[in-house]
Amino acid sequence: MNIPHSAHTATEPDGWAVDILLARPGHDQPLLNQRITTHNGLLCAPQAEAPNPLGAGRVALPAFANAHDHGRGVPTLSAGIPDGPLEIWLARLGVEPRVQAYMNAACAFANMAEAGIGAVVHCHNTQNGRALLAEAQGVAQAAHDVGIRVAFAVPFAGENALAYGPDSQLAKCFAHPEHFPQLGATRFKRTLEEGLAIVDELAKLESRTFSVQYGPVGPQWVDRKTLETISARSQSTGRRVHMHFFETRLQREWADAHFPEGIVTYFDRIGLLSPRLTLAHCCWLREHELDLLAQRGVLVSCNTSSNFRLSSGFPPITGLLQRNMTFGIGLDGMSLEDDEDILRETRLLRGVAQSLRPGVDGLADKGQFLPQCYDALLRGGREAVVGKDGGGIVQEGAPADFVIVRTDRIMRHKVPDAALPELLLTRLTRQDVDTLVVDGKTVVQNGHCTGVSKPELEHTLDELVGEALTRISADKPVVNTNWEDGLRRFYRTGAHRQRTPEQT
Repeated sequence: MNIPHSAHTATEPDGWAVDILLARPGHDQPLLNQRITTHNGLLCAPQAEAPNPLGAGRVALPAFANAHDHGRGVPTLSAGIPDGPLEIWLARLGVEPRVQAYMNAACAFANMAEAGIGAVVHCHNTQNGRALLAEAQGVAQAAHDVGIRVAFAVPFAGENALAYGPDSQLAKCFAHPEHFPQLGATRFKRTLEEGLAIVDELAKLESRTFSVQYGPVGPQWVDRKTLETISARSQSTGRRVHMHFFETRLQREWADAHFPEGIVTYFDRIGLLSPRLTLAHCCWLREHELDLLAQRGVLVSCNTSSNFRLSSGFPPITGLLQRNMTFGIGLDGMSLEDDEDILRETRLLRGVAQSLRPGVDGLADKGQFLPQCYDALLRGGREAVVGKDGGGIVQEGAPADFVIVRTDRIMRHKVPDAALPELLLTRLTRQDVDTLVVDGKTVVQNGHCTGVSKPELEHTLDELVGEALTRISADKPVVNTNWEDGLRRFYRTGAHRQRTPEQT
């Protein structure tokens, strides 16, 4: 069922008054006592006005962007799925409750919006492979109703569904493979042509706030023909490509075995490396690969919380900084507290980077890295969603996407204006978000979504989760120890590094 929703407020009649405007945090000086107005989805020049005698503590800055997510209205832990190494954790997702795509996405997008996120790349996890287009249309409706900018990455997959290798090889890792009917079972596999047709059909729904990207899920899950076709389509159409890449050590080992020339070199040879490409995770890149990505202008999404929770590794943050690469910050549906708080995620990435480069000559010395953190949060992630559109800054002519936060909770004492960007990045959380404006329309007001009823969405999803949990029994547990032990044996024996005869 669709939750009733109200129309978005087109704009405040006379704009939004703020005590402080951070047009480009970390770079420009704060502007005091400003009024923000919009016209046709674009920002007008901010206007100075008299100080607010009540000292409301309202600070405006560009809207936040989530460079990589899966739109989970129901966090996996809420469904009883414990965190674990990615390859093991993926096997646990089969018990996720099946919910309407609209409901799931609308709840996730509403959570993001109330955290100040005005743009997100949605990497869709298909619940019914034969109904991908219908699911995508539901997500598009959810994006419209909530009001944030959403790039829908159409998933292309079908290879190595159970492990990074043939089912026959995996079956050898079980004493009684006959107990696991999924081994060798016939599975639905969408053809490349069907996937491309879905991209074309979904593109008919594109608008100023909804777009479509090619989403090869990851090189271990797609074949070379798919990668090469998508690369060619991206070059001819300008459509962006979004892919998981080198999230785990096992994926690195698989790629080294199956692409002797080097998988990044292969990507470059087929023309996939370009500013249109976003690679998510990249925990296991090597230095020469980072060099090539930097030369080609590839964008990287850092997903620190997810990497911690799924035992993947560290994002390549120091390498990105050394090469002055564009990067964004992604929540991946796995923020540390399952709360979509991208401000805390930014703080976490900053802390990791400063710990990897510590000391008097490290990133923290002389205030270094603060501007890059803001750029990743406001501009790099946005580029992963919409490309370079002049957004991520509050200035005349830029897209009218901004957030207003309240500082009364975090500022018991007056601080110098120059210290404000540092203080905000250190203390702000989602609870301080008051207003979110996207495309000139008020999406969040007084901390709550205007376009959907988030409490009703959450109530409905909670009921669905409760029903799903009652169906989990000793016969079908979330954690199937025997199955997971077989997966571990598969990887421990190096089966993922073995190439089949047709690959040699």
